[in-house]
Amino acid sequence: DGEFVVQAEAKTCGSSVSINLCETPVSADQLPTSVIRYAARTREIVILDDTSVTGPHFSDQYISAHGVRSLLCLPLMKQGTLVALLYLENRLVPGVFTPGRISVLKVLASQAAISLEHSRLYRELQMREAEIRRLVDANIVGIMISDLEGRIFEANDAFLRVVGYGREDLVAGRLRWTDLTPPESLAQELEHTIPQFELTGNVQPFEKEYIHKNGHRVPVLIGVAGFADERNRVLAFVIDMTERKQAEKELRRSR
Repeated sequence: DGEFVVQAEAKTCGSSVSINLCETPVSADQLPTSVIRYAARTREIVILDDTSVTGPHFSDQYISAHGVRSLLCLPLMKQGTLVALLYLENRLVPGVFTPGRISVLKVLASQAAISLEHSRLYRELQMREAEIRRLVDANIVGIMISDLEGRIFEANDAFLRVVGYGREDLVAGRLRWTDLTPPESLAQELEHTIPQFELTGNVQPFEKEYIHKNGHRVPVLIGVAGFADERNRVLAFVIDMTERKQAEKELRRSR
């Protein structure tokens, strides 16, 4: 949200190193905010070899208050995007960040940026899966996750009730939407619906039928959406239309 947060902090004293994992907003008494914001804005490495010499950021209140002698702030970039900032300081001597050490830090920063990006993507994937799981478990409408070839990987109880199968059938891999679809409808979907999905990544809701386990046909309304990073895997929302179709039939009879 436009604010900087300290994710981890390490301090050295002699041969000992203490590491603290945290998530606290950056404040002026915790880090030199002028250095942090400049590095984030310009995407350039900031090095102050000797803070006793007047220069950029000399007036930052943190530097003087904490007796910082030399510092470095290195942006961690991934494909042109700022992932994080690595800030290092030394309160004992100036000129700590030599060219050799900076070269090593740049290599480490590059690897750290990749690791952080992978971690972020993994967290997003977990959040997406958790959201889908809550939706699936709610059983408000039938939901299934399948591939374009017909394999159904996951489905909630509402969908299983529509087609009359149990969870043991799903776990055993016996459920395929291609087998549940009447032949005449399947030919239409393979020729038109799947190409539409491959082109746009979704399918507008349409009516079709599923073959129930006991052999009768169940009218449903179905909508299909794809996953951004898995175009062969689809999420389908299924609504049982049996009662509505029956009500429409009764209405026509009464006229």
